[in-house]
Amino acid sequence: RRQSIDDEKRCREKCRWGECFVKQYFGIVFVFLIKIPIMKKFVLLFAVVFSVNVFACKCAYQSFGENFAQNDFVAEIEILKTYDVDFNNGEDDRFYKADIKILKLYKGKKISSILVRGKVSNIYESACEIELKVGQKMLVYLDTESNFGMSSCTPKTDLNNENINLERKALEFLIAHKIKKTNVFYFSGDYFNKFKKIKTQNNFAVYKIKVDAKSKAESITVIQNFGSNKDEEILFTVKKELVFLKNFMTEIKNEEIILVMFYNPKSEEVISNFIQ
Repeated sequence: RRQSIDDEKRCREKCRWGECFVKQYFGIVFVFLIKIPIMKKFVLLFAVVFSVNVFACKCAYQSFGENFAQNDFVAEIEILKTYDVDFNNGEDDRFYKADIKILKLYKGKKISSILVRGKVSNIYESACEIELKVGQKMLVYLDTESNFGMSSCTPKTDLNNENINLERKALEFLIAHKIKKTNVFYFSGDYFNKFKKIKTQNNFAVYKIKVDAKSKAESITVIQNFGSNKDEEILFTVKKELVFLKNFMTEIKNEEIILVMFYNPKSEEVISNFIQ
């Protein structure tokens, strides 16, 4: 149990492939079958049920700013072809490749194919595997650490998603202003509920924030406001209420950061660093 908790923590920190769940899944089935061969039929059934319930794919979703800062390749792509491959010298065959066409490149260098968790036409959703189909178009965030690979936990947005134009505008804004240091998040609360009915000219705001030793905003420089008569009140709320972190375990102290926030009156959080 202790090991499974540690494995899940590691997976939540990186959460690129979901391989920790794959190893746990096959590990538990293998151990049960070897140790209790007499009860083979019973154990096999129990192991499968146990694995599905406990080791279902879990993704640690990140904010827009985290996705942009932590990934080397951000682009709109179209899937041209998919085919099975061996990976890691054949030690793990649960991968396939997808040849892609880059429709629009926001960040990184051009690539012609990506590695995908799973097998063509044989996907284990509980292991964070994903099925990509020829002709599928999406905006993806990939990194070199995972060999430009995808799982079901990979940050991505279908090009038919209702929020795709907002995401495009935010990406174009960051690139136009040469903004990179957006790797920041905060624990959400109901701080912004009072702004549910305001009128805005912009759907997102971008702030340069000097963070003090207590992980609070010491000063805020506006790069783009929401364009509302409540902008000053929103800034006051950011400065008073938010505590800034790099991850769940590490606070940001004595650093300058860029915070991107989105306005959506239909969302429960109203203003958030997630595109909702």
